[in-house]
Amino acid sequence: MKNNVVNFNKNGFVILKNVINKKEVHSLFKEIEIIKKEALKTKNKRYFHLTSDHRINTIHNIQKFYKSKKLLRLSKNQKILKFLKSVLSKNIFVRNFEFFLKPAKTGMASPPHQDNFFWNIADSKAANVWIALSNSNKKNGGIYYLKGSQKLGMVDNKPSQMKGTSQKVEFKKIRKKNFKKIFPNLKMGDCLVHHCEIIHGSYKNQSKSDRVGIAISYKNKLSKINFSKKKEYEKKLNKFLKTI
Repeated sequence: MKNNVVNFNKNGFVILKNVINKKEVHSLFKEIEIIKKEALKTKNKRYFHLTSDHRINTIHNIQKFYKSKKLLRLSKNQKILKFLKSVLSKNIFVRNFEFFLKPAKTGMASPPHQDNFFWNIADSKAANVWIALSNSNKKNGGIYYLKGSQKLGMVDNKPSQMKGTSQKVEFKKIRKKNFKKIFPNLKMGDCLVHHCEIIHGSYKNQSKSDRVGIAISYKNKLSKINFSKKKEYEKKLNKFLKTI
């Protein structure tokens, strides 16, 4: 645990091995199929995005249109919570559930971004937990990180014009920093925990296998949201959604 905390604070992310077993993974795949149908029913561009061949690539804000007991139970995984309490606070609050389904061959890229640009948590005491339901690596569009980039704090963002991640980091501002790009390899059941301000993204899935993951975001329950910045982001998001 101590080494994981040190690595998280230094690098901005850490891998936790075997947080769920195969039985739990298979159960979650069944839940995904249910939630896919519920997302499509909403016909709301805020909640899902399709690939060029009309498969679901991402599903966002699941808790707003479907109450999933399985996801709620997953969010209480003791291995995950124990680590989060050591790097954030004992007062942990689940703020969001998402699916990143990234179908084979057509799964979309995600531009480099910082989660807190969307979340607007004033003290940055928040983290994202990405749980692999399939193997995840560079070839099938796995997450990459700019190692240690969370130490910059928030940097300039601009519209990405890409589904699923509407904003991206302005690289002109950070190019000289020479952050090392890391592609973690995950096995089914492993998870990544990353700081809300680390710069990260992913490439297209050009492999023959889907890359499937669940993201659960957590914050310190006492952390305040900057509603002025959130309103500014929502305005940009609404403008983007009208174009797709």
